[in-house]
Amino acid sequence: MIKKILFHLIGLGLILGGWCLCVINVGLDRGATPFRFFSIPNIIGLSMIIIGAYFPEIATRLFGKKET
Repeated sequence: MIKKILFHLIGLGLILGGWCLCVINVGLDRGATPFRFFSIPNIIGLSMIIIGAYFPEIATRLFGKKET
């Protein structure tokens, strides 16, 4: 049970970190002349969000103890 909660907290952290990275990057690039939505930090942030969404389920299946 503790492992499952830990996996969900790690996933939440990845989602929030990726969201903050995307929001901060878009906010800082707003004043730039050639605005690019798909920059490297945005791609990293979006991939962090996707990984964070699926991390708890995959980690529970791989590292969690079988519950009967």
